[in-house]
Amino acid sequence: MDGRKMGQKGLLARSLSKQTSIKGLRAAILLTILLLFCVSAVNRLAAEENQPAKKTAPAGKAAAEELPKPEDVTLQTADSVQLVATYYRGGKGKESIPIVLLHGWKHNRTDYTKDFAPFLQSKGFAVVVPDLRGHGDSTRLKTLYGKDETLDAVTLAPKQFNLMVYQDLKAVKEFLWEKNNAGELNLDKLCVVGAEMGASIALEFAWYDAMGYDQGSPEYGSLKLGRFVKALVLISPETSFKGISIRHAVQNPAVRNDISVLILLGNGDNKALSEAKRVYSIFERDHPKPDPEKKADQQTLFFTPLETKLQGANLLTEKNLKTEEIINAFLNLRLVKSDAAKSWLWKERKLPHQ
Repeated sequence: MDGRKMGQKGLLARSLSKQTSIKGLRAAILLTILLLFCVSAVNRLAAEENQPAKKTAPAGKAAAEELPKPEDVTLQTADSVQLVATYYRGGKGKESIPIVLLHGWKHNRTDYTKDFAPFLQSKGFAVVVPDLRGHGDSTRLKTLYGKDETLDAVTLAPKQFNLMVYQDLKAVKEFLWEKNNAGELNLDKLCVVGAEMGASIALEFAWYDAMGYDQGSPEYGSLKLGRFVKALVLISPETSFKGISIRHAVQNPAVRNDISVLILLGNGDNKALSEAKRVYSIFERDHPKPDPEKKADQQTLFFTPLETKLQGANLLTEKNLKTEEIINAFLNLRLVKSDAAKSWLWKERKLPHQ
């Protein structure tokens, strides 16, 4: 990579990590302009790599086929919730990076299925967007007596929010495990994007993944059973939501040290800004700032306030904020171009005694 490209990527890393001063509006505006300029520059540099992915055309056809259409799937959790999700197959086969998109409380997967999930698929990513229990189409719970119970986001018991991690996302992980072994994606480059409640779920899931799920260890002999999550995008995160705390995540060295994190929020809401800064400060201790000359390749923690009062998935709806492009640049920087990413190779995954 020539000096010009490295310089522009360095600008992106610096602009993503720099916190917006709340003491002066002028500094916030200048930072936002710089951020958008740098993201645009990096996207232009990566234009060839990030062109919409298409399947190779069979012999005799002049053009490649269009991207696969999204597929609605129903996953049954271990506690018998009928979890509905939409799956977007990636365009790079075993090299496709899997992205899980998690909505906020009283929202559903349509926050992402209209624009953001198709955008990510067009960049070659494999995307799965679940309705978490009690939300959207995931409201049916089969009881022991054969009757269906209806789950409602507004009246969910506190334990149900924890089960979004230990049941819902475990079912999603098992779905991705199967897709990995079918050669459709590389599970070892998993990224989870969460907005508001979804950010809390994402952090708790990263801890659960680091612990190896129900196995209690990420490794069993030569088999890898966890630590698949390599990146988190936390949109308007909170330190606690309805009993889900970030305590587990921040107390686990593998989560604190080894996962790249992008924090996004609108800086026009003082409460959201304060909460996001608290989350950032916790991770900052274990993500030291790299040498400026190597920042583009080695920076793993990014704090990006945007000049708006919007929060959560609403940041994706305001196109002038360039939120989609910022996330795409982060994913490419940490999961495609980094030295660490080159070691996360596709492998067939097996369970103990399988």
